[in-house]
Amino acid sequence: VAAMLLTGTVNTLAMKIQFTLRSTGIDGDVETFQKPWFGTFNMLFAMSLVLAFERLFSKCSRSKAMTEASLLGESSPKTSDAEYRRKILLVAIPAASDLAATALACIGIMYIPASVWQMLRGATLIFAAIFSITFLGRKMYCFNWVGLSLCVVGITLVGMASLAGDAGSHQGSSVVFGMVLTLLGQVVQAAQVIAEEYLMKDVDLPAVEIIGYEGLWGLLLMVLIVYPVLWILPGPDHGHVEDVADTLALVWNSTQLQCIIALYLLSCGTFNISGIAVTGALSAVHRMMLDASRTMVIWSFGLFVHYNVNPDSAFGEQWTDSSYLQLIGFMILVCGQAI
Repeated sequence: VAAMLLTGTVNTLAMKIQFTLRSTGIDGDVETFQKPWFGTFNMLFAMSLVLAFERLFSKCSRSKAMTEASLLGESSPKTSDAEYRRKILLVAIPAASDLAATALACIGIMYIPASVWQMLRGATLIFAAIFSITFLGRKMYCFNWVGLSLCVVGITLVGMASLAGDAGSHQGSSVVFGMVLTLLGQVVQAAQVIAEEYLMKDVDLPAVEIIGYEGLWGLLLMVLIVYPVLWILPGPDHGHVEDVADTLALVWNSTQLQCIIALYLLSCGTFNISGIAVTGALSAVHRMMLDASRTMVIWSFGLFVHYNVNPDSAFGEQWTDSSYLQLIGFMILVCGQAI
């Protein structure tokens, strides 16, 4: 539980911090590292590392089990290779959704505070409920509707507080853009959850393998499709939507950036493994409460940086009159998720 809370907090903070660091690009100019698709690539790479960890662990466990079975004269059942490959192919469908959702979230976090971004992620529950009713024919009881309504009210108040905090500044439109992209990411994420439930009910792979193969499929899509398209399409990043060569130059020329990316990969992989362990040992309610705790830690970190480290820091957050509205909205959101 402690590992999930710590690494989940580090995930969000490391993602936000890396998009505020500056380094020397491919043309020799100093620029801010705003590479959301590279952030998506890192997340998928961290997920694939989980599969490597699972393979190493299962290899050690299997050798021990085979030794014990041979001593007892027993043989273990084998799964058909064709059936196993079919299951792996099915994982590609939610992997594509995960890629799109993560990319939208990575772009969105560049324009809004980390605490607001974390709170808006609670909208996944709202969209997942709507999709489950529409496409899976699920029935909602009265208390479900009450909880869902509270989530809508909470998300609305958080959004209003964020807009109020930037009212009158030139960043108001950027905040709206960031919130819209983050919410669109939650729509895609909810669609992924529904797709997994509908398409993968007969895929009895362990959760660790599903996460790992989603990461591998996502990396394959990034390398073969996404990055070539980002390079071909015209955009603001040296004539491309996102310049891979400039990304590598920025990372190469900044030790701080390298450390933050390494920290993100480590925390993201650990978060996935600890999340599976928490889900197996506890319940979804416990995971929801951990997410709520993570939001408070992230918000507290932003306030600490602003008031005790550097008031001009890009990842610090200021307490304003609208922060009270944001706090109320967050509390309503947590109550709705609990119901």
